[in-house]
Amino acid sequence: MGASDGGSHASPWLLAIAMLICCAGSVRAENAPETDASIITAADIAQEKPSNLMEMLRSRVGLDENNSVITMRGVRGIAIFVDGFASSVSELKALKPEQVEKIEILRGAASARFGADAMGGAIAVTTRGANRSLHASLVQGYDSRDGRYTRVTGGRDADGFGWSLLAEDRLKNGFRTVPDSPFPYQITVADERSKSTLLDGKLGWRGRDLDVSVNLKNSDNWAFFGRPVWAFDWRTGNARAQLAWRASNALTVEAALGEERYATSGTRDRGTGIDAAGLAPERWLTQNYRQREGTAALAWRDGDRQARMGMNLVDMRENFANADYASRLVSASTESLIRKQAVFASAETPLGDGKLELGLRRDLQRYVSSRIFSAGPPAQETQGGGVVKLATSPKVALSWPINDGYRLRGSIGTGFSPPGASQLYNGYVGAGSVTLANPGLKPERSTTADLTLSRSNGAGDWGLTLFATRWEDKIATLIVDYGTPVVQQPQNVGEVMAHGLEAQWSRRLTGGWSLAANYTHARTRVVRNLANPALVGNELPNMPRHKANLALAYEPGGEIAARAKLRAIGSAFTDDANTVFDARGYRWKKSAYAVLDLAATWRRPSWEFTLALDNAFDRDYVTGFFWHQEPRTLRGEFTLRY
Repeated sequence: MGASDGGSHASPWLLAIAMLICCAGSVRAENAPETDASIITAADIAQEKPSNLMEMLRSRVGLDENNSVITMRGVRGIAIFVDGFASSVSELKALKPEQVEKIEILRGAASARFGADAMGGAIAVTTRGANRSLHASLVQGYDSRDGRYTRVTGGRDADGFGWSLLAEDRLKNGFRTVPDSPFPYQITVADERSKSTLLDGKLGWRGRDLDVSVNLKNSDNWAFFGRPVWAFDWRTGNARAQLAWRASNALTVEAALGEERYATSGTRDRGTGIDAAGLAPERWLTQNYRQREGTAALAWRDGDRQARMGMNLVDMRENFANADYASRLVSASTESLIRKQAVFASAETPLGDGKLELGLRRDLQRYVSSRIFSAGPPAQETQGGGVVKLATSPKVALSWPINDGYRLRGSIGTGFSPPGASQLYNGYVGAGSVTLANPGLKPERSTTADLTLSRSNGAGDWGLTLFATRWEDKIATLIVDYGTPVVQQPQNVGEVMAHGLEAQWSRRLTGGWSLAANYTHARTRVVRNLANPALVGNELPNMPRHKANLALAYEPGGEIAARAKLRAIGSAFTDDANTVFDARGYRWKKSAYAVLDLAATWRRPSWEFTLALDNAFDRDYVTGFFWHQEPRTLRGEFTLRY
């Protein structure tokens, strides 16, 4: 199953049946984990004191993030949701640790719950509400790279009415460098730096049968990327409202409505080198984005049985322009309007000693309009609209207890990622080539099967998961005519397999010590690529086979805590061709690396102080596209509470 305009395939479902049959052993229920999700709580965040949430997700889950694209288990396409609203990597990075109540990380195809762009999983963040008496805090942080931040928070909950407010001002220095690259426009000549301000407020009312909350957020940001005129400003604003009405003891009516607006502008240089000519300003870039979203749902719970069904509507409008730096004359621009509609249903019910989970979602994506303009020469403009893409995303899971706290769980689900509006509508005539539109493009889709054995007891827990993902209808540009000019077109040309295992283990030791470890082995392989058959058998770029994390914590009481974290990442290719060294001697395959982070926290009722050393051995390592990450950094954070 999966995207409706693609064919059906039986083998994943046969595998699912086999998994579920394997799960059908019986004895008795235990309190072992019963979902595909990893949960990070507010207490976990307070204990670990990460510099940001993305750092914690890397060490806890083993995900990768390159250029704001997150991957897990060798699959791109990780949906991000904040308080139930579709969100982005930028908002996830902007969230502050004390704002978060819970982070839920779902591995494997998750479109049955989250829809588009959840081919490889999803990250769902729940932020804190105002649920205690009057409180306030002041947080001041510094680091050895002249970075600093000041954050003020406050809130109160009285007689059902609550409010909370967070304001932050932040400066960051030297977070990436590119000392050398085969692409001259990347090479940095100064430390990168960024500034940001954030204002985030929430109002809420909690009655006997009615909960209502409103969240308003605004952030202003500026970033300089290590070249004299390579800098961007951007502003993001959110307005979100949620309502839950308990119509009866078993039935709850839920509704949510929100809007996000994003606007950015910036400049780029000529990019031919690091001499005066290469660093001279050339382009002025602007982008504007608006997303409106509404959800209505009915939730039912009766003992161990529960169900939820509803609908989701999204309206997305985006435009981008590339102009000459001096004259501001537009050389190219794009704009698009997309409307999404979805209906969804899920259920959980006991099945013998185990539990059966079912999910189903039907997505309709309407590409209302798309326009691309190029000043040329020759000048041209293409427009289109009206194409509709559909996808059906099911998921089924069965968990079953075995003796002595052991539990088996099998699941299978599908995910999809729709094509871009410009790929469907807008062709382009270049100097030596013609690119054709393709309104018949199908969504990329994935099918993921998992089998997990886990155990949990009072001292700790462990789990081992085998997974396999088939990623089909991969979109790439295929040459359809090798004449003059060359004619090419985006088409569904590829298939990728990803499989491997995940292992995790944690245990509480004596004397306040605890140990936790996780390991992921993910092997990706291109099975089919009609656009470039030579790539068959290659690995996907930026997909390391091995990822491991080890954390040792010491917390004998409530007043002091110490933690050491070791993160190890295997080597990974940077390009589809799996280049190790190019003809000029540049290394394209990123080397394996390991990073050790240390932290200690002293706590008192009215204050808290954390001292941390990130990258303790000053390891020089590359992530992304020739970007060198931060060197050894000492940081401190002091918090006053009222």
